[in-house]
Amino acid sequence: MTRSRQTTVAALAVVVLGLAAIVLTEAVIHHRALAGLDGPFRDQVIDHRNGFLTEVMVNASRFGSTPSLIVIALAAGAWLVWRGRKGDSLLVVGGSAGALALGPVLKAIVERPRPALSDHVVFVHSWSYPSGHSLNSMAVLGLLTVLAVRERPGAVRRTALAALGVFLVVVVGFSRVYLGVHWPSDVLAGWLIGLLWLTTCFAIAHLTGGNTRASGTVPGSS
Repeated sequence: MTRSRQTTVAALAVVVLGLAAIVLTEAVIHHRALAGLDGPFRDQVIDHRNGFLTEVMVNASRFGSTPSLIVIALAAGAWLVWRGRKGDSLLVVGGSAGALALGPVLKAIVERPRPALSDHVVFVHSWSYPSGHSLNSMAVLGLLTVLAVRERPGAVRRTALAALGVFLVVVVGFSRVYLGVHWPSDVLAGWLIGLLWLTTCFAIAHLTGGNTRASGTVPGSS
């Protein structure tokens, strides 16, 4: 694919994801967001809680928390610098920082209340929309997954890395519904906005040459 076509595809992806995020956010603000799914799906998840799964979901939520993702992003950034991949280190650290800052801003704008406290397994006091865990894990783990997939040769390795990245993001998001602290549409919005941010970061890096193959290989991390 030529550079101009890659730029066009990236721009179209950003526009489509941006419009989808706007539509979902507008629906949430006007109390129309997935009304037939939010309550019933969340109730089904909560009804199937058990001790072992609750422990798994608590740990998944901790893995996708802001402190954990900051450590992951900084460690990956440092490793990339050590490998001489300063452009990709900036992409990971800068992209992660932007995502971590974006969530609280959107929460303050929308001001959506959390589900009932009686269903919470963990203590949360911020607004509900979008799910910060879902947004941040999509952005941070997504950045690392894409770089890792680009670096590793072989379809099997790439597929395995992509599947692992998707699995981690999905589990983190699902854990927030399971723990009773988010509506499903919060998680969906987090994934959508995180993917939008991820795509935007790579589009900017592509346009500025921030993740070029300077040494003949693409830097990566996982």
